[in-house]
Amino acid sequence: MKKISVVIADADHEQRRRTSKILRCSPSFFLAGECTNGIEALKDINALEPQLLLIDVDLPGKNAWTVLESASHLPALIFIARSGIHALKAFEHNALDYILKPIRKERLHQALDKYIKWHDLKIDNGNLEISINKSELPNRILVENGRRLESISLNNVTYFKADRDYTWIYTDNNDAYLSSLGISSIERKLDKNRFIRIHRSYIINIEHIKTLHREITRLFVTLPNQVEINVGRNYMPSIKQLIL
Repeated sequence: MKKISVVIADADHEQRRRTSKILRCSPSFFLAGECTNGIEALKDINALEPQLLLIDVDLPGKNAWTVLESASHLPALIFIARSGIHALKAFEHNALDYILKPIRKERLHQALDKYIKWHDLKIDNGNLEISINKSELPNRILVENGRRLESISLNNVTYFKADRDYTWIYTDNNDAYLSSLGISSIERKLDKNRFIRIHRSYIINIEHIKTLHREITRLFVTLPNQVEINVGRNYMPSIKQLIL
């Protein structure tokens, strides 16, 4: 089996040293990079595109949540923390595991074994590949509207817009709803054949693309309600796949 690439993002030098030693001795993993702060972590995640990320929730510079919402690559996640206070938010980001410091060797092996089982747990039937991480949303979702939850169809959603740790959901009727989930968490749940990320802050429904046009060096997607969104440079391949 090809070794699994891992990046460690942890400011604790001694903990990082012990974790990296375990990974280097493992026949299943190889250490692709080590980071001591959120800025380095964001750079390495996008550049190295690891399969697995071990990340401390309290990274200096940018915390784990800011890093993940800004990243263009989304690896599997094992969170590291000094307390359990962030556990719920970690699992909202589809964490495979949440480990408390100081990390025991046996506990780290348990988390790594969990990743291997997740990695191998796939059903391949032609082009159908199902993993426990996919957890796609149904065609209708419930969104907050005042004190009520309103049912809307994903077919009517034109785009999602990040707003710090939250996400705005816009529909073809120009209605807007605020979700408490970050845009990366939402992206993991969407059908990638219908929704694509074209910017660190935007996911669009390709069924609602009206035009694509260029202004000097910038590329723009036009959606209903006169919405224009700039396509981020790192997301150009997603748009180019739609062009015949």
